[in-house]
Amino acid sequence: MQYRPHRYNTHYPVTFETPSGPQRGTVIDVNTAGARVEGLKNLSRGDKVRLSVLSLRINAVVRWVANGRVGVIFSPRISSHQVDILRYRRDGRPTVGNRTVGFQFREMH
Repeated sequence: MQYRPHRYNTHYPVTFETPSGPQRGTVIDVNTAGARVEGLKNLSRGDKVRLSVLSLRINAVVRWVANGRVGVIFSPRISSHQVDILRYRRDGRPTVGNRTVGFQFREMH
């Protein structure tokens, strides 16, 4: 049995570039290795897709398709910061410079 790292529940709308054209889906759980997505159609195991999240473009490969849901693995893995974005986590670690993830002000820390 292969261990899979914990996935964080979320409900994050994302645009996907798929072999059949652009589609809207919702990431319902995520970790640095992959995600489970609802709302994508006409995909098969092995299809290459690209997620558009804010200004990020994340490459992924479809691992499974069942009951209106799709499992993807990221290639390469995404960072913890990118997972925080997909989780709507507002208290994530600071990015480059004085900015922080989410809606908090640096002065309030």
